[in-house]
Amino acid sequence: MKLLKRGLLVLSSLLVTSSTAAAADRPINTRIFGTRAVIACDPVEQSCGMAVISFPSGVSGLVPYGRSDLAVATMALPSVDDANAVIARIDSGEAPQDAIDTVLTADPLASIRQLAAVKLNPDGTVTVGQRSGAETSHFTCSVKGSTFVVQANNMSTGEMCDVMAEAYQQARGSLPQRLLASLKAGARVGGDRNGERSGVIRVWNSTNPSAFFTHVLADASVHASMTALRDLEVQLNRHQGVLAPTYAADLVTLDKDTARFMKRALRKLGYYDGPLDGTWPAGAEKALADFTWNNCFNDKPTVVEDGVRKIDGVLVRFLRNTDLDALAPATPPAQ
Repeated sequence: MKLLKRGLLVLSSLLVTSSTAAAADRPINTRIFGTRAVIACDPVEQSCGMAVISFPSGVSGLVPYGRSDLAVATMALPSVDDANAVIARIDSGEAPQDAIDTVLTADPLASIRQLAAVKLNPDGTVTVGQRSGAETSHFTCSVKGSTFVVQANNMSTGEMCDVMAEAYQQARGSLPQRLLASLKAGARVGGDRNGERSGVIRVWNSTNPSAFFTHVLADASVHASMTALRDLEVQLNRHQGVLAPTYAADLVTLDKDTARFMKRALRKLGYYDGPLDGTWPAGAEKALADFTWNNCFNDKPTVVEDGVRKIDGVLVRFLRNTDLDALAPATPPAQ
């Protein structure tokens, strides 16, 4: 661990100024930086993003950097300079792996860094890069896939990255939902040895209808919560349900129970006044259209596929886990 100690002394000179030896010896507690993440780009959706969960609050401002064609995660001992340097090198034409290797070669604290980059190229291909320092925390791991990277450090199990990678590849749904599925699968086998209290899911897109307003397609952040992963899921569905268009992969069957739930929610908000049974008449469809007009950036009508009516599953989950009083009710007719 001599290299780690020397690195921390360098860090202390950069981060703190103190007349006491004690302050110089304790520049930062690196033991709190345990994190796991999945970083990915989807060439079909033309989106890039990541899902991250960790212990310390503030992870949303420490780990994720990106845009619709590039996602970079800086972990273990995060570095804004390294993240920006990697982005600049990729923009100059370097492959993600070459950019990461070059940046870390010049970083005196490379042994305690963990970096990943995933690039969506103009021709629709995806290239990835990843590197973990030799002195990162116990149970550091990484997996590089064709369109994604999973990386983790300070975990309770060494199988974390393999489990998250497999879950991401098997998950269905839009990119934000698949990123979430990867995090949830990892939680079933372990997690951060400090506990998981803070997280972020962020996805960028510049081509779908929401790009008129923002390139942040999905964004959810949680801090200092004992139920961070669950809170992250709720916040993701709230953000994506309101801002993003419906993705075909997120459609779910509008069965009788779902129809009843949607009707009850729409009735409470004043959009629907018909029977609360398991059917979906024209009045319910109009109520849904009026609701999304007042509350969402995109229409979210039901669709019929092979004789089966379907609805945006993200929207349904959003309504199941939100305070309906916080939403816009039906506009009363003009007098």
